[in-house]
Formats: sequence, structure tokens, C-alpha cells
Amino acid sequence: MKKYDPPLENRKNKLRLDFNENSIGCSPKVLSALKNIKSEEIAAYPEYNESNKIISNFFKVKKSEILLTNGVDEAIQVVMNSFLKENDEVIIPSPTFAMFQLTASMIGAKNINILYNQDLSFPIEKVLSAINKKTKLIVLVNPNNPTSSDIKQKDIIKILKKAKNAIVLIDEAYYEFYGKTSKNLINKYKNLIVARTFSKAWGLAGLRIGSILSNKEIISTLQKVRSPYSVNALALIALKAAIKDQKFVNKYVKQVNAGKKYLLSELKKLNIKTYPAKANFVIANFGKSCIFIYNQLKENNILVRNRSNYPLLKNCLRLGIGTLDQCKRLITQIKPLISKPVLLFDMDGVLVDVSNSYRLAIKKTAEFFTNQKITNQDIQALKEKGSYNNDWDLTEKIIQDKKINIPKTKIINKFQSLYWGKNGFINNEPFLISQKNLEKLNKQYRLGIVTGRPKIEALYVLKKFKVMKYFETLIAMENYPKNKAKPNPYSINTALKDLNTPKSIIANTVYIGDSVDDMAAAKNARITPLGIIPPNNPSTSLKSLLKKNGAKIVVNTINELMEVLK
Repeated sequence: MKKYDPPLENRKNKLRLDFNENSIGCSPKVLSALKNIKSEEIAAYPEYNESNKIISNFFKVKKSEILLTNGVDEAIQVVMNSFLKENDEVIIPSPTFAMFQLTASMIGAKNINILYNQDLSFPIEKVLSAINKKTKLIVLVNPNNPTSSDIKQKDIIKILKKAKNAIVLIDEAYYEFYGKTSKNLINKYKNLIVARTFSKAWGLAGLRIGSILSNKEIISTLQKVRSPYSVNALALIALKAAIKDQKFVNKYVKQVNAGKKYLLSELKKLNIKTYPAKANFVIANFGKSCIFIYNQLKENNILVRNRSNYPLLKNCLRLGIGTLDQCKRLITQIKPLISKPVLLFDMDGVLVDVSNSYRLAIKKTAEFFTNQKITNQDIQALKEKGSYNNDWDLTEKIIQDKKINIPKTKIINKFQSLYWGKNGFINNEPFLISQKNLEKLNKQYRLGIVTGRPKIEALYVLKKFKVMKYFETLIAMENYPKNKAKPNPYSINTALKDLNTPKSIIANTVYIGDSVDDMAAAKNARITPLGIIPPNNPSTSLKSLLKKNGAKIVVNTINELMEVLK
């Protein structure tokens, strides 16, 4: 089993847009009621009769058609413990709230996970096709978490009709923001259960109170399974006070709707892809900047939820929607992260000195197969001709120029044994930019890497020198076809796409490289090439060649580079 491990610590005094809670708190009437609690109410077991009457009136159902629960989490457990046994099939459209799969797994039921459509709309045809005699429970979340997409009532009715011998559980945790419910169907369809919560719009998440709405036969069954005192006395007192102040909730929902309209509009201006939002949160695709944006917001005390590891949600954050002012604060933090100019680096010779690693591996590999001395000038001469951005190709070319034919696989194996093997040359690579300078650049630019080296080798160095956090994207050899290597602009364009770079920013993007291929690739991508002479370089003509191939400026050292980038 996978445990559900939400990041619930260190959230106080921060803008909490990560759990879809009420972002301004509960009604003042709730606080007042809790302040006036009597000691007897804490010392005695809770009594439910009055609360059941109040809440049944609120939902406009009979007392026999409602069951209070310790949040929707308990509602899920009660329903599944009542109607499922080992090996029963549970249909769960995904991605969705993790507790459904977790609870079903504890019982030993078989989860039938059906992916939402690519546009995150509800997969009605796939769900209907999956219903069979073995189906015992179907879980619907409306609107769904984390996608914020809804399910039309006509589709819910289709499911209820086809799944006559199965329970259909609908989680309506975000009803207040959506405004539509299936509660009116609980007596028409005897297999329907609706779950509601007071954790979201009502601001009572810390007190854990929810409810189950269904026909009296199902409620009677669920009462056998539920703990008799699972909803505590404080939650009951808070619930009564909250229901008396529905104006507070209605006002908050209006604030959220205003915030949603603003947030979606601003994200669109920033070229951030979003999906239709029916709840108080929105899914936003930040490309490969996703984790960077998430961490930067966290550093600025704004909490959102990383959902990039969920199916269909690669590179996506779930942004909770609060009031208009809170949404403006969120956009104020996101905008400079997205709108900053982009600075892309080649890696070898720019970020990392490879004179005693890759260059040495080229030299030693070629000498091994040719039994002839290979000089640094020989290697540099080919580099300056262009089209040898890949060091394996360059090594093969040197060997072939000596009239020797060796299978490419043998060349690569020898090269890698020298570079990665025991006492491998990769350990000879110093990082050329200090963390202090990277921090300065990170404040001014969005940083990325476009390199011809394999990703595993790039990551090794970045992790070794603890600089991964500064770079929002890494485009390595595996990220583009071989026939689209530099000087083709494909790899650079891929990086810009990963960063969701607005067109207005692309014109101000800089690519720093040390070869004619780097300069040509940047020029072909219509961004600014900036050349740097790599350490220990034997060339006397590289500076003029870089300029000839498009470099706007060529610098000799990192210090000169820092001055230019100011």
C-alpha cells in the first residue's frame, strides 16, 4: 500500500492555497460559540439528536436520511466497510482524492482506475463500459479533486441506472463553489450515497465534520458500521453556529469566484495552460518550471499543491483560490518568476571545465584505437569546424581521419569507461560559477541548461555541486533527436517551451556557449548568443569564430560574464 502523506506541517501564518480550505477562516459566530462552551459539554459524550435535526433541516432531508461523520474521510471508510469485501471491484475515475484507493486497498478490494480524458473532462463512456456484475462500488467526485472538473447530472443518472447492483458514492466536498448537487436523487435511486463536508467553504477543516446523505435503508446500514461517537462535541457546537451564519459562507464563495476569474485571466496572460475550474482551485501547467515555481512560492510563504506526479498532471500545480486580494498576492509572486528574462547555458566549457574530463576522454580514446598521439589542437580544430557537438561523434571522426574504422559502439564503450569508470575523468570537472554568483543570476533571470551531454552525466555534476535548485530546466542529449542537435535550434526551443516562455521574453533570451554550434543554434532560435572562451583552450581563433557565427559579445572569464549579465 502507498500511504497518504500530505504536507500538513509548518502551515501557520502562511497563505494556505494547498488544501482547498477556507482561506480566511471560519465564521466569527463559530469562534464565539466555542468560547462559550461549558465544561460538561467536554466531559460528556456528545449528543446528536439536536444536531441531526438542524442539519437535516439545512439539507432539506429527513433525519433518517442523514448521518454525521468525522469528515468525509470517515464517510469513505464507513461506506466501503459497509458494502465492500475482499476482491470486490471498485471503479475510481482518476486522478482523484487518494483516500478512495487507500481505503479500498485496506479492505482488499480491486481498484479499477479509469483515467479522466486528456482535457480532464469526465470519461463517462469509459466508466459505463467498465461497469459489470463484479462492480460493487463506483466513486464519483463532483467537482473532482484535483482536476476541478465536473460531472453532468445526466451522466450520473446513466451510471446510477447501469450500476443497479452497485453503490454509487458521490463526494460533493466542493458543492458550495459548484452549486449543483445530486442530493435530490437519493430516494429515486436506491444505490446512491452523497457525501458532504464542512471543511472547505465553511472553514471547519480543523474540527473534522462531514455528513452522508442517502435513503433511510442505506443510512440504517451505515449506522451499524460507524463509531457511535466519532463526531466530537466541539464539532457539533461549531456546526450549529456555522449553519446559522450562511451569509458568511455565501459572501466567501462570491469572493472566491471573483478571485477565480482574475486568476484564470492572469495565468492566461502569462501563457500558463489551465483547465476549466468548477471548484475553489485550478490546475495550472507550468512546464518544467513546475517544481521551481512551487519551491519559490513556498519560500515566499505561499503554499500550493504539487500534483505533477499524478496521471495526466505532469508539470502541474494545483492552485487553491482564495479571495481576490489573495489571488493578486499569488499572481504578484508568480509573475516575476515567469516574466523574468531567460538565461540558458551550455554546460561543457561554460558551467563545467571539461579540459581534463571530456577532452581527455576524447584524446585517450582516439589514441587507444589509433595508437597515435592526439593533441588538444586536433580536438579543437574539429570543434571549430562545427557539427561535432557530440563528443562520441567527434572521437569517431578523429579515428576515421587516421584511416582507421572502429565500430561506434566500441568507441562509446571505451570513452565511457574512461569517463565513468574507476577514477573516471568525470571527477576532474570543477564547476566554474560559484553558488553566490548563481544566486545573483537566479534573482535576475530564469536559468536553464541546454547541453549535448547525457542527462545522467549532467545530473551527476549538478547534484555533486548542489546547484540543481538554480535551474528550472535541463535539456540533455536524450531530449532531442540526434539529427536535431546543435546547430539546429530544436534543443533551445525545447527549453523555451518547457519554461512556457512568453513571446515577448524570447527576444530577450540569452544563450551562453563556447562553440560555433552553440552560437549558430542560438541565432537559429532567434535569441541572443553570448560566447565564452572555455578554460585551458588552445585556440587562437575561437574568439573571432564565435563572433563570426553570431556571438553578440565574447568574454574570457566568468567575472567578465557576470559584468555583461548585469
